[in-house]
Amino acid sequence: MKSGEISLGACGGRILTGEGYRFTQDSVLLANLMSAGSRDRLLDLGCGGGVISVLALLKKGVREAVGLDNDAAVVELYGRNAELNGLSDRMRGVCADVRAAASALGGEVFDKAAVNPPYYDFDDGTGALDPHKRESGAVLADFVAAAAALLKNGGDLFLVHKAERLTDALTLLREAGLEPKRLHLVFPRPGSPADIFVVAARKGGGKGLTVRSLTVTDERGERTREIKELYSDG
Repeated sequence: MKSGEISLGACGGRILTGEGYRFTQDSVLLANLMSAGSRDRLLDLGCGGGVISVLALLKKGVREAVGLDNDAAVVELYGRNAELNGLSDRMRGVCADVRAAASALGGEVFDKAAVNPPYYDFDDGTGALDPHKRESGAVLADFVAAAAALLKNGGDLFLVHKAERLTDALTLLREAGLEPKRLHLVFPRPGSPADIFVVAARKGGGKGLTVRSLTVTDERGERTREIKELYSDG
C-alpha cells in the first residue's frame, strides 16, 4: 500500500485522503449498516473522498454510486478514489451544493441515499474547526430534503449523526416523508452514553421503528464481536 492510502479492510478497498479531508469511522459504520444490493443506485450526499461509496460498491455490490459535494477539491479526490479502486465506471462525482442537488442531478432517481452531514453549527463552541464538520452552509434539513427529492418511492435514506441531534433528525425525516424504520444507537464503550446514531428511513414508508444498540469497544478497548462481524466480509 502506498503512502497516503488507508485500507478499508478485507474488501480490498483503499482511500486516499487529502488536505482538509479525513474520513471518520462514522462513515465506515454507516456504510456497513446500510442494506443495499446489486440493483441499487446509491446517492452519497456530502460524499467527501468517497469512503461510503467505495464500501457500498465493494461490500454491498450496489450497481452505481453518485457522490455530491460542494468542494471541488474533494470531488476531484472522489474521482481519484474511484480510479484507485477500479470503480470509475460505477462511481461518479458531482460538484454542487446539496441545496441544489435536485437540479444538479436532473431527473435522476436513486434507490438508496447515504448522508454523513456536518455535525456542528458554524460557531457552536465545540471547537470543530474542520469545515467538513460544520454546518457553515447547508444544514441537516437541506440534506434530508435533497434525499427526499431524489429517492424513489420506497427508497431508503441512511443517516449518521451525533446522538444529541436524534430528535431533530427524526422530526425532519418524518416531515420530509421519510419514515424512520430502523435506528442503531451507537455506544463507544460499555457504560458510556450513546455517541452517535445511524437511522434508516423509507420514502413513503409506514409507521413502525425498530431500535437496536451497538457497542464499539469492550472494557479492554478492543472491538466488540458485533463490530468485528459487521466490518467483516464474511
